[in-house]
Amino acid sequence: MDFHVPGVILAGQDKQKYKEVLMRLMEEKLATIRRAGLFLSLAILGVGMAACGPRRLNVMATPDQTLMAIGYSADRSDSIFRANNDAQMYCERRHQIVSFVKQDTIYQGRYAENVTAGARTAGRVADALGSSKASAASRALSSPTDYKTTFEFLCK
Repeated sequence: MDFHVPGVILAGQDKQKYKEVLMRLMEEKLATIRRAGLFLSLAILGVGMAACGPRRLNVMATPDQTLMAIGYSADRSDSIFRANNDAQMYCERRHQIVSFVKQDTIYQGRYAENVTAGARTAGRVADALGSSKASAASRALSSPTDYKTTFEFLCK
């Protein structure tokens, strides 16, 4: 590797000494880059490990000494499934089984329940026939919180 060194810099200095200084600077810069790369790798690994942890469950304690799981969805059966799934997982983490006390599902959508149900059915048909625009339009009438299911339960 040959460096072009301006004559002004070499005035009174040895060319070999200048090369050594440059090499030392390059080694220090490379060491800094390696440390930064190691730090970045560890940060990405840490974030990745945090994302692999157990998901947060939508479960809370009630004043009656029971637990309540809440599930939301645009579909009635999905909201029931989500609340049930959260209750099951909550008790499984404590190595216990679920004992259901009470279940309630309510519709809280913006439009009448039969209107959104009809629009969802029409959207599924449109999707099956290949009309993505009609399918998207039907989904616009519903929201992910149309149905709310609450499961009151105990872990035994």
